[in-house]
Amino acid sequence: MVFAMGWKRSDHHARTRPDTPVVPAAGTGKPGAVRSLYPTVALVGRPNVGKSSLFNALLKREIAITDGRPGTTRDRVLHPVVFEGKPCDLMDTGGLGVVDRRDLSAAIEDQIQKAVHAATVLVLVVDCQEGLTPMDREVAARLRQLNRPLLVAANKSEGKTAQLTVGEFSALGIEPIVATSAVHRLGLDDLEEAIAAHLPAPADAAADGDAQTWENLPRLAVVGRRNVGKSSFCNALAREDRTIVSPVPGTTRDSVDVLVEKDGQRFCLVDTAGLRRTKEPEGPVEFFAQVRTERAIRRCDVVLLMLAARDGVSTTDRKTADLILDENKPCLIVVNKWDEHKGVRTGDYVKYLEGRLPTLRHAPVAFTSAITGTRCWQTLDVALDLYRQANTRVPTPALNKAIERAEYEHEPPTCKGRKPRLLYGVQVAIRPPTFVIHCRHADKIDKKYQRFLSARLREVLDLSEVPVRLFLREASR
Repeated sequence: MVFAMGWKRSDHHARTRPDTPVVPAAGTGKPGAVRSLYPTVALVGRPNVGKSSLFNALLKREIAITDGRPGTTRDRVLHPVVFEGKPCDLMDTGGLGVVDRRDLSAAIEDQIQKAVHAATVLVLVVDCQEGLTPMDREVAARLRQLNRPLLVAANKSEGKTAQLTVGEFSALGIEPIVATSAVHRLGLDDLEEAIAAHLPAPADAAADGDAQTWENLPRLAVVGRRNVGKSSFCNALAREDRTIVSPVPGTTRDSVDVLVEKDGQRFCLVDTAGLRRTKEPEGPVEFFAQVRTERAIRRCDVVLLMLAARDGVSTTDRKTADLILDENKPCLIVVNKWDEHKGVRTGDYVKYLEGRLPTLRHAPVAFTSAITGTRCWQTLDVALDLYRQANTRVPTPALNKAIERAEYEHEPPTCKGRKPRLLYGVQVAIRPPTFVIHCRHADKIDKKYQRFLSARLREVLDLSEVPVRLFLREASR
């Protein structure tokens, strides 16, 4: 079914379920207007001083991509963390003054400026191996003008020679100076303590923003090939240039979390690096970008698979669809740049998608234009509806009635003289809805019948747009 506004939804349209854990938020409710959940701590400095390595070390997780070449980080990368019992959002930024690509340097600088002006605490990261440089002095002078709490993280301080250079940074006129080594995990506790000294008490932080963590928010991962408009889509929803948009392929490298609020509900959009068909990545940066995109699919609640209307479906898109299916993730197919694809009806394009992406025939389809913002917010509504479906808990009587109905319509075929029977089922998990069905001769039920049973339950239980998992278990005597 194709709706006039540009959707294809299944006939069994999902109903809103009041028991679904949708996270409310205290805020204006204005679409796109969202405050950070906690105070922000920004790591700032010139290129290649180890900001991303320090970011990962403080989080104790590999979130940001690290590489020895300057300019690896381009967008603002945020992640929640707790220092000395005080929650905050830690932010990694690009290197000030980096010339990664001349067509991107202005955009990277703009992202850094937005980061430092939004930060509650600024951490100037410097390199003990190279010592104090004129660029460090320039960055420090710019940060001092902001009148924000400011401290220095003297990174790469391992070794006697590097330790001797820590004192050089006192010339910047910033205190305290904390000697750290992200690689060797030295001085991290001291840095956490120094940062926490400038953060509000936990009760104050909760009152100012929210006591929730990002893990409570629905996570919507926007994935797809390069230059299909993923970053433009996220910026349209955030109503700001949250991530860098450029016609340069591979502009986005890190998976960037973008907090969005609509109608009093907060969401976490994950802008990911563009996927492409290649046997060998161009380098470690591209390799880890692809790895983080795959990780984003595994960690999210709903996947928004974005296609460019004129480009159609590629082999890479089909492989991505297979990964989404393997991970049992609800999926919304977003056909972007629809305004550039003249003379084609949405119904015809949906039929084309069903032929090219048969594993996602159950997924709704949205037709959008991220540049103009057309139908972007409606896309978010449908993604939330998929999130609700995936959180559905089916009452046991309703489940068993559906199993009985499916068996009445089509009994399991006899195998080697054994006649399988479906006895009863229970739901054991959500996201995705997972059912254990107790059977007689469960090992004689083939994959074909399991696919029929899965499809029939999804249809009867109003779960037609999300995947379900079935486990057949031999009934005990």
